[in-house]
Amino acid sequence: MNPNTVTTHPAEPTSTSKTKHSATARLRWWATALAAGMTAFLAGAPAALAVNVPPPGGDSGASPAARVVLAGGTPGWQIALIAVGSALLASALTLLAVRATRHGTPAQATPIA
Repeated sequence: MNPNTVTTHPAEPTSTSKTKHSATARLRWWATALAAGMTAFLAGAPAALAVNVPPPGGDSGASPAARVVLAGGTPGWQIALIAVGSALLASALTLLAVRATRHGTPAQATPIA
């Protein structure tokens, strides 16, 4: 054996193929995904499921004509800034999640100069 090379321990796996996940880990991932989906649905549900109920003793419940606002709103640069910030946040969280779930890979044999 060459003393100038570093070898890996024979019991350590050297394959970088798919990592085997246990059934409990898959169940936790599904539960997390379900909880995130339900949270996203319930966050928008109050506005989406709102109903215009007429007051008691009132007319047919027709709402008065709404005034149209022609000025105002969010400028385009703010919308672009929010989109870029959201993309950066999503990529950072994805990177952290991948690094948290990745298992350590064994050292490769490399010659020492």
